[in-house]
Amino acid sequence: MSQKFGKTWWGEHWLKSLLNVDYNNRLPRGASYARNGYVKDVKFKGNQISARVSGSRSTPYKVSLIVPPFFEEQKEKLMDSIIKNPALISKLLNRELDPSILTIANNHSLKVFPTQWTDFKMQCSCPDWAVPCKHLAAVIYMVSREIDNNPFLVFEIHDVNLLDELKKRGISIADQKKEEILSLSTILKTAKPKKQDSDSELVYDRVDFSTLHDISNSLLQLLPDAPPFYPLANFKDKYSARFLRAVRDGKRLINKKLDIEAIFLSDEKSAVSRRSTFEITIDGDNRISVGGDNFGVNDMGLLIPKIFSLNPDHLPDYQPSVVAIHKVLFASLHLIANGCVVPQIVKTNDNKFIVRWIPAMIDGEVRLLTERLTAILPPGILLSPVGKRKSGEVLPVVNQTV
Repeated sequence: MSQKFGKTWWGEHWLKSLLNVDYNNRLPRGASYARNGYVKDVKFKGNQISARVSGSRSTPYKVSLIVPPFFEEQKEKLMDSIIKNPALISKLLNRELDPSILTIANNHSLKVFPTQWTDFKMQCSCPDWAVPCKHLAAVIYMVSREIDNNPFLVFEIHDVNLLDELKKRGISIADQKKEEILSLSTILKTAKPKKQDSDSELVYDRVDFSTLHDISNSLLQLLPDAPPFYPLANFKDKYSARFLRAVRDGKRLINKKLDIEAIFLSDEKSAVSRRSTFEITIDGDNRISVGGDNFGVNDMGLLIPKIFSLNPDHLPDYQPSVVAIHKVLFASLHLIANGCVVPQIVKTNDNKFIVRWIPAMIDGEVRLLTERLTAILPPGILLSPVGKRKSGEVLPVVNQTV
């Protein structure tokens, strides 16, 4: 059976650029050369492709192709658009190249595939006057085979390594050896503590939640219908229903169409005053307690409605720890309302498993918001009895035992 080139979507589109050019049957002969092993030592170096192609002479012909590179400004525009799509990033991290990236590139006038042969700089040491000659065509066919095997090559020959570009932006493939379920104690131990001399006044700075956009549907597209851990029914349907209900309730809470006390218990005996201060403690069994002064209730569920009801215009009158919890609470609500959260399974000290809802860092705006909060929150708000260490890292307080 003869070898077929362009077996994938990307390889096929690479070969489509050959359709507009043919000189006296040179393209079929080039395909024949590629099938019969005449092409040797195909090498890729940045945006340059080189190879040797056997012909009628004893010495193979030297072939070179130069593909126009994407410049830094073009790369930035391309990556800025890509990282706004969590589903697209997830596929990239799973080494899948979705064709929608081509649309994004086209929107920025980036020509991923050649549309005419003047898009290339090509050279062959053979005496044939035609461009492409059969030797150049043979190399083009062989490149399509390489693209079939590695679609990312389409961008690499434009001097763009998509995975490296994601890594520069803090998004990278997890080490497969570390994909075991972590214990909550381990996470608390490794939380990076903030310096105690941080400026506590920064917490009064405004945080803009309007930059978040709803990515709930994009995240749901990443789920399989029947993952290995849930063989009983359609997991995606069950998860989606609960996830979208949480998104809906988050929106209703923010818009004051849902009473916070419909979710959390209220305690009329406690109140947050101008003198109140708070410390939140979480241990390896996911027990969360409230410490501090001038509040009098050691229960996170009772604290949340009190913080929620504070008038934002009066926050400068409150202590930094109160303002910090207010900002984290509303950040959490805005993240939920926009579907910008993902589940993380962790194990407690008593060998139970819980689901923590954490910011969907796959989204660029979520990362910026989280970094902003981490920068302005004062130290000593979140405490862990593990190692008696303090942490200023934003950790989610919405948990569900399973």
